[in-house]
Amino acid sequence: MKANRNWKTIAGWVLHGLVGGIMLLAGSAKVLGLFRPEQVEKLGLSVPIQVIGAGELVSAFLLLVPRTASLGVLLTSGFWGGAICLHISKGEPFVLQSVFLVLTWVGAYLRVPGTFASFAGSSATAIAQEPAMLAQAR
Repeated sequence: MKANRNWKTIAGWVLHGLVGGIMLLAGSAKVLGLFRPEQVEKLGLSVPIQVIGAGELVSAFLLLVPRTASLGVLLTSGFWGGAICLHISKGEPFVLQSVFLVLTWVGAYLRVPGTFASFAGSSATAIAQEPAMLAQAR
């Protein structure tokens, strides 16, 4: 059981390392202005691309730090969702961004399986204890 959990945790770290590393590289390129102005104009972004790059860097750091990983997953998911929407609106392929979004969530599940506990609804023990809790409340 312990070896299986360690394998999952390591796989989650690898996936988040891959996603976070790519975001760090791309975010740094945006912040440092390594994109040609023609490329930025083609995307039709009204916000300076450095702001998007800074958000990308912050999201990547939060994703990679264990204490802030849950916030990092949330912000990284929002970033990839925005990237998908941008590419859809321009009629460009968005498969790569979708893959990174899925890798973010799979990595979150593997690193901390409790990440999705709120989706499970009521557990069997909570349902069994509910009548007793109601009786005590009266």
